[in-house]
Amino acid sequence: MYDISDLLRELLDRYSNTSQLDGEFRRMLRDDSTLEDEYKEWCDEHGYKPSTGFRDYINEIVESQDSFWDSYHEFGNNI
Repeated sequence: MYDISDLLRELLDRYSNTSQLDGEFRRMLRDDSTLEDEYKEWCDEHGYKPSTGFRDYINEIVESQDSFWDSYHEFGNNI
């Protein structure tokens, strides 16, 4: 059983927010029918379309990270 959210975060860590991430995830889906079935179920549970769900989720993570750093700097914290 796959944890799709964790898998997508791992791919984001490995490939950053690039087309390589998209290609790798699509390749994984093609090569593993169990992963594909669980991904479709994950999309249904989270309100995503299977065609764009992983990309929508990745974009949400990236926006959340950006928002965190924007708030951090807004309150005078600089690294």
